[in-house]
Amino acid sequence: MSVKSPLPARRWLPVAGAALAVAALVATTAVSVAGFSAQVVDNANTFSSGTMQLEESGGTVTCYSTGSGAGGSVSVTNSANCAINKLVGTLDQVPGGTPLSTTVTITNVGSSAASLESLVMGTCSVSPAADDNGYVGTDTTGFCGKVDLSIGVSGKCIYPANASAGCPGIPSNVGNLAAVSGTTFNQSSTPPLTLLAAGSSQAYTFTVMLDASATNADQGLTAGMTMTWNQA
Repeated sequence: MSVKSPLPARRWLPVAGAALAVAALVATTAVSVAGFSAQVVDNANTFSSGTMQLEESGGTVTCYSTGSGAGGSVSVTNSANCAINKLVGTLDQVPGGTPLSTTVTITNVGSSAASLESLVMGTCSVSPAADDNGYVGTDTTGFCGKVDLSIGVSGKCIYPANASAGCPGIPSNVGNLAAVSGTTFNQSSTPPLTLLAAGSSQAYTFTVMLDASATNADQGLTAGMTMTWNQA
């Protein structure tokens, strides 16, 4: 019985070669066949942030939250000190003397409207007056309570609070630096502080005087308090 020998391997080569040729032809055809196409390139895609900047002006002094005038670089805190003295700073006041007033204007010089406005009153401190000539009163713990204060806005009194009338021309001891220490005025206050749209302003008037109840123990003293405007 004879056994047939297997077909030589070379007889399969033409078949394999033909398959590779067909695959190559298909690939070539897919790439080279021309067709319609279209393209739109969007090269105007931008996104930017707004600005929230505060300006405080009073008399000849103007301050900005950037600390560098209008414009300038904005720090992480966006906070700067201001030399406007809202307690007027006039020396040598006497009990029941002439009320002293100053008006400051707060302006939102940024591009974004505010959703929060606040005025935070610091703690009242007492030190010798600049011209005490060595004669300093002993009422260092009670002197802040002898400095009467009112804060008015647009025919209303923020402190002492009166939403239906302006502050009186002569402040009373109902409002004073000791009592207002640590107070925050904002949109929840009565009356509320004004929310500022971009470019809008609001004026506030601060009036102070030495109360008529001040005694010799209140001579030669200075009361000081930090006041901070916030906007967000």
